[in-house]
Amino acid sequence: MATVGDIYYKKSTKRWAFMVNAGVDSTGKPQRREITSTRKDTIAKKRQQILRDLATGTYIPGTTPTLAAWWDHWCETIASQRVRPRVLANYRSYGRCHITPTIGGKKLDALTVDHIRALHAAMRENGASSRTVEAVHNTLHKALADAVREGKIAYNVCDRMDRPRVVSRQREALSAAEVKALLTTIDGEPPMWRARWLMALQLGARQAECLGLEWSRIVLTPGEEAVDISWQLQRVPWRHGRECGCDGTRSAARCPKREPDVREDFELRPCYLGMWFQRPKTSASIRLTPMTPALAQAMRAWREESTGEGLVFADSRGRPFTSRADTEAWRELCSRAGVSVVDLHSARHTMVTGLLEAGVDPEIIRQLVGHSTLVSTRHYLHVSQDAARAALDVWGS
Repeated sequence: MATVGDIYYKKSTKRWAFMVNAGVDSTGKPQRREITSTRKDTIAKKRQQILRDLATGTYIPGTTPTLAAWWDHWCETIASQRVRPRVLANYRSYGRCHITPTIGGKKLDALTVDHIRALHAAMRENGASSRTVEAVHNTLHKALADAVREGKIAYNVCDRMDRPRVVSRQREALSAAEVKALLTTIDGEPPMWRARWLMALQLGARQAECLGLEWSRIVLTPGEEAVDISWQLQRVPWRHGRECGCDGTRSAARCPKREPDVREDFELRPCYLGMWFQRPKTSASIRLTPMTPALAQAMRAWREESTGEGLVFADSRGRPFTSRADTEAWRELCSRAGVSVVDLHSARHTMVTGLLEAGVDPEIIRQLVGHSTLVSTRHYLHVSQDAARAALDVWGS
């Protein structure tokens, strides 16, 4: 059983101190820890806190890591075995850009609600959106929950406060008039881009699903036209290969034995440089979706003109488009069509909203667009201005 010694003064360091004897660990090594402070009243408070922790069974012996050290360990050892590469990259970025520069030097057992609020405030001052503040907070909560589970700290400080509020921005759905204007403009596009934009507007396919589409997964048999959406294209960071010998002299991307930074059981196929084919996030996203007549016609026209056998949407050398280039092309299309320049995901939002307003069964829509639950599908439901105006005209007649 752990015991707490009396307070004493160390002349050599001019600090007040006391010893905590927590027995021995699993290897037989004594667990003795000296707690110090320059102020006698502060050391007395620390001693009282440890005595309370011992009485409630929440005292954890040993040296507690800093938040920055724990974050790095958590990302590389724990989170890396749970999440997809893109999510893990976000976690690492949260630590590098937000947590480490602000409160990363704090010991885990010294974190307070005020420290977390200071993190939120610093992020807002640096221009982070409310959505980013929430994401960092939620990820920090996960990291600290694992620290509690592994006995590093007694409680999760994030449980003692409210989550930061998010200022939600309603995703825009294009109106019926805007969709018509877009389709008119799309009719004049080159075959490849005509098929690309119809996939977004009429199939509701996600950007990564479109950019990773291969001709081998396109069915153009009359009456059976369909798209096999079972892979998507995303960038994956590199890591050093085993026994590469780089010794920190070069980045992982330049390592001669580099390998994708994913867990061993993660399914992926190489595409081009750091771009990899990956399975969609959920099993519900893997689907065989029938084409609309317009999309089928556009795909046939592009198939007749295309000389490639790999990616459906690629540059003249068969290389994949980056998400940035694809997004810029979409924005340029919206400008030429004279419609609102919305983000590309709004094309998917428009398709789902239009089907719901047309009375299509939500379960059918869920399967078409690959939502994991009906809740996700119904999240898109809202009354458009066109539908609202028509309803009021009937009511007021």
